[in-house]
Parts: sequence; structure tokens; C-alpha cells
Amino acid sequence: MRASALEPGAVDDRLWLRVADAIDRPILFRWQVEAYRAHIEALWGWDEAWQQRDFERLFAALTPRVIMQRAGNDSRAAGYIQTQRRSQSLHVANIVLRPDRRGQGIGSRLLRHVQTQAEQARCAVTLKVFRCNERGRVFYERLGFEETSRNRTHFVLRWAPDGVDESL
Repeated sequence: MRASALEPGAVDDRLWLRVADAIDRPILFRWQVEAYRAHIEALWGWDEAWQQRDFERLFAALTPRVIMQRAGNDSRAAGYIQTQRRSQSLHVANIVLRPDRRGQGIGSRLLRHVQTQAEQARCAVTLKVFRCNERGRVFYERLGFEETSRNRTHFVLRWAPDGVDESL
């Protein structure tokens, strides 16, 4: 199993990350379906069995971090993130928020946390976004990500802290 690039612990005063376990699998898969299905159907079609196998493969390879959100004295899972340390970057493989947690600034706070981790490691942050996900692309660009390439299905985006070589 490859370790996540993000350690469990505080993101800020209201968010923290915990390691996902087997009990989390069904709900994380449901959130992934809710987040990605429309995009995947538009691009190449949805195959439930394949999607489940791919989710299981990535769950094992890049153990998700469950995004926990404090609300008063209560806390709830808001989604999950999967990251990977690559030779020249911190790669965000998946970031999925529950539908009822979107639009509350959680994604921005989480990505700023990832950017801070990358600054400390003196590396870039990379990710891909579905070409048909205009809202997602605009969100990442607002956080300073720039397109580096594209293929039939995705835009490849990169953010680098000041002083990190753009060729990396």
C-alpha cells in the first residue's frame, strides 16, 4: 500500500483528516458515484462493475483520508481526498465532497491545505479534472491552478509555490 501524501490531522480549526477504513468504503463509493457519474456518463459511459473495481483498486493503493467537519459540538464526514507523493509533485487523485457539503468553502480550505503541504515540500500540486466539469475547472483555476495539458477526457492542472521550477 502506498501512503497518502497527506497525514491525518488538522486542516484548520473546523476540518481534519482521518484515515478511511473498510467500514467507510460503501459510503465513500456512493459519494464518488454522486460526484462523478454524470461526467463519466457524458465522456465514456458508466459501467457500475468497472467503477466499483476501480474504486477498490484506488482505495487499496491510495488510502483515502476522510474529511471531517466540526459543527458546534458535533462532527460529520464531509467527503474524502486521495493524494499521492510523486517525484516532482503532490498529486491529488480524488477529492470528493458529499452533495450537501459542497459550496461551503470546504474544498477551498482543503486545497489550500494541500498547497501549504506542497510549499513545505518545495513541490508542485497536480490534478486532473474532467473536461466536461467546467465548474470544477473554474474552482481549481480560482485557487491558482493552470492547465498544463489536456486529453480527450481531462484537463491536467498544476499549481506551484513561488520559487519552484516550472519545469518540474
